Amino acid sequence: MLYLRSLAGGLKNASLYASVPRYCMFIGHPRSGHSLVGSLLDAHPEVVIAHELDVLRYLGLGFSKNQIYDLIIKHDKAFTETGRQWTGYDYAVPGQWQGRFESLRVIGDKKGGVSTMRLRQQPALLDKLERTIKVPVMGIHVQRNPYDNIATISRKDNKSLEEAITFYFELQDTNRSLEERFGERMISFRQENMIQDPERHLTLLAEHLGVRAPEDWLRACAGVIFDSPNKSRNRIEWTADAVDRVADLIAERDELEGYSFED
Repeated sequence: MLYLRSLAGGLKNASLYASVPRYCMFIGHPRSGHSLVGSLLDAHPEVVIAHELDVLRYLGLGFSKNQIYDLIIKHDKAFTETGRQWTGYDYAVPGQWQGRFESLRVIGDKKGGVSTMRLRQQPALLDKLERTIKVPVMGIHVQRNPYDNIATISRKDNKSLEEAITFYFELQDTNRSLEERFGERMISFRQENMIQDPERHLTLLAEHLGVRAPEDWLRACAGVIFDSPNKSRNRIEWTADAVDRVADLIAERDELEGYSFED
């Protein structure tokens, strides 16, 4: 039924979907702050970013470009109508464009960790996405302190600390490979830096996606960003060996330079 409904919606809005010049996708880790970034972009008058739709799943099932776009639009509207609450957080940006748009210049899906997992298992899915969408696919990767990310994965995804560490760094290496594949079509930044200077990073995101950065959007988004990162590393028990293992794995990866348990 979903296939048929999206087929009808895709046909009805084919001219609109054909005129969208950019597609946006997220890669990364679960529990790393992509939900916030996706919702901030969705508040932009020219951007629609679905929350947790998992486009790559539908792509693998044979859905067309117009069907995928129709799913994104309807999923985003439904999430907004139910209050944009997710895992205990409020992702609403008052007075902005979530669940609707003024003109549609960027469309996409926020499913960072799962997208990386799918592309780790099936790298050809990215090529299939590009062939299906037929417009530039722009990537976003939000990095978070590995200790916080690992702690949250362990606590919320029912993994032991050792399992969470292995899982995190497997995805980290896949993300690095994906960044190389995307090249200039990928923007990567640290969650901690965005919290420190949200308007600058939102402006960079808008430039990356080829849209303007209205002052009211920047102010409204900056107003809902929390004041400091959540140091979830302090909410679980760490062994000295686990702390040292993560430190060694960080030291092997230039993109994680500067992250530590104490910062």
